[in-house]
This record gives sequence, structure tokens and C-alpha cells, in this order.
Amino acid sequence: MKKNSLNTHVTLAAAGALLVAFAGSRAGAQQEARVSAIRDDATRIVVVEQLSLAKEHGVPTEPLLSKALEGVAKKASSASIRTAMDNLQKRLRKANDLLAPSASVDEVSAGADALYVGVHDKTLRQMRQAAPRRSIAVELGVLTELVARKVPEAKASKMVLDLMARGATGAQLTALNSAVQNDVAAGLTPEAALDRHGRGILSLLPPPPGVTNGNPRPR
Repeated sequence: MKKNSLNTHVTLAAAGALLVAFAGSRAGAQQEARVSAIRDDATRIVVVEQLSLAKEHGVPTEPLLSKALEGVAKKASSASIRTAMDNLQKRLRKANDLLAPSASVDEVSAGADALYVGVHDKTLRQMRQAAPRRSIAVELGVLTELVARKVPEAKASKMVLDLMARGATGAQLTALNSAVQNDVAAGLTPEAALDRHGRGILSLLPPPPGVTNGNPRPR
């Protein structure tokens, strides 16, 4: 057997062992099935290695697997998939640290998306401090959408933080995002659309409390 062929078989065996380790739970078994369905050996090895590394660092693996399968569907090379997964994993780790000490999977994933569009590290820390004992996945998602639609990062971050301080509900934040999108589609600038609808919501909310207590957001 040629050396390269032997190395491939050894690496595949190691990947198989890692897949067995992932199958310790129902979710793990589902992930194993999805990884096993990847036909290209080199790509499957890359995916298993990246998932194992994420597990070691305590970051969610589902976003990474979704990214890998997206690459597979687009017929990307194993090298391209490795790069995409590696970059996402770095953002997931950073988001996990910035949203500590007890960030949920949804928060970490949303935080990674926010970092990708250019939201600053400081903003994620401030958002966590504003709501230390509840999920801020909705707020992170809205902020990401606003920045992705060309609202200046500083303007979008300030508005979301102001709304959080005033107790804006998840429904209000989601409505804000939709209204901004509609206005931009109608020709208004993203910044003007955010200012218009953000001020409208703020006018309906009580003044911010003197001390942030992290109570659950009203629904």
C-alpha cells in the first residue's frame, strides 16, 4: 500500500473514532449521521476535526456543521470549507468569551454573526452587562440585521443599547428591524429609517431605571 493511501486510511480511522465520541447523545447521533453523509473523505475529516476542536473549547458545534454542509452543497473544496469553519470557530470563541459567563448556544451563534458584520467587541460586552441574567439573542440578531443593512455600527449599537435600557420587548425590537427594512426598500437611508422608528419606540417606553437589575424582559 502506498504511503499516501496508508495516511488517508489512518486519518479516516481517527475521524471515525471522533464520530463515535460525538454520538453520546441524541443530538450527537444526529450530527454523526449528517457528517457521515459527506461523501468526500477529505472534507469529512476536516469537518470532524473542526467539530472536535469546538467541543474541546466549549463552543456550539451546530453552527459549524451548518457552515460545512453549506460548503458541501456548493461543492466547495475541503480547503475552502476548512477556512470557513476555522474563521467561524474563531468568532464563536470570541462571542462566547464576550458574552460570558453563561451564554446560551443561541447567544453565542448570534454573537458570532454580529462580529462577522462588524459589531465591536465592546458592544457585545455592554449588551451582556445590560441583561446579565436573560438571553439577548433577539437583540443581537436585530443589531446584526441593522448593521448588515448598512446602518452605521455606532448608530445601530447605541439605538439597541438605548432600547434595552428602556425595557423594549422582543416584539418591539423585531418590529423595529422590519420597519427599517421596509423604509430602506422604499428609498429611505438606513440611518434615517432607524432614527425614525427607533425614536418612535423610545417615546412609548418609560425612562431607564437608575440601576440595571437584569430582570427578564417583558413579553
